[in-house]
Amino acid sequence: MSKKLPVILDVDTGIDDAVAVMMAVKCKNLDIKLITTCHGNTTIENITKNTLSMLALLGEYNIPVAQGMGHALKKVREHVSVHGSNGMGGYEYKNNPLKALDKSALEATHEVLQKADEPITMVCISPPTNVANLLLHYPEDAKKIKEIVLMVGSNEIVPEGAIPYKEFNASVDPEALEIVVNSSVPKVIISMEMGHTAYFTWKDVYKTEHKNDFGKLLEVIFRQYHDYHVKNGIATHDGCAIAYLAKPKIFKMADANMTVEYFEQLGSGVGVIDYEKTPNCKITKEVNVKKFKKLYFKCLKKCKTTQEIE
Repeated sequence: MSKKLPVILDVDTGIDDAVAVMMAVKCKNLDIKLITTCHGNTTIENITKNTLSMLALLGEYNIPVAQGMGHALKKVREHVSVHGSNGMGGYEYKNNPLKALDKSALEATHEVLQKADEPITMVCISPPTNVANLLLHYPEDAKKIKEIVLMVGSNEIVPEGAIPYKEFNASVDPEALEIVVNSSVPKVIISMEMGHTAYFTWKDVYKTEHKNDFGKLLEVIFRQYHDYHVKNGIATHDGCAIAYLAKPKIFKMADANMTVEYFEQLGSGVGVIDYEKTPNCKITKEVNVKKFKKLYFKCLKKCKTTQEIE
């Protein structure tokens, strides 16, 4: 068996994060050292609670969770959640025995990195606030990070004078994204187009529901997820980031330069890609949908929960 990849996973657990958490803990070649929570789809308290609930329902009691930033680094921006009132389409697990660590995500991440025998991959499927905060407070930790995988931005070239799409993770905290993309750490961008390409059809949702009890839970919350890019199904943005870790060869990549540009019309900033400038990251261009779904269902098959799903 090949050696497992050590990972720190940063989440803002909503519906597609639930898929990502499931895949991350069930992928045989990933070793999740720590999960940190970040503001995003709902309040930081809800996000931490949702994350702990997913781990308990999956029977994963030994992965530490640390609560992170509840707001952007510099400027709080209004945003609309597409994940329901609590980030999980209203689903709530009321008897969860798991608790977050009594230390912040910043301190927990620093501790894990400093104790690590080898560089660790950081995976950010939330606004990049926690990652930027780490680089600001502990710049020496950069050398302990193998690469930063970010679910952020678009792989499309924005024509001069055009207003780009306001992708959520970037626009919620563009100042944090700017710190991360300007860092010396190798970066991989999982563009939003991946989740719109490898989306779950309603047939996939039906198959999910009938796979096992955890699949029943996913079906319940999937019904509350609304991404207008996917007219007839469920977007899989965050799951694609986990798939990249587990099966990088199912993606076609390109060298690119990402910068953060601010637009008055958007009231925020976004990550803008240029393929001609000196590269500072790699970005996903295509995903093998069939192989992505195969990995998802393989991970789902491993899920066992004794909890009753209503």
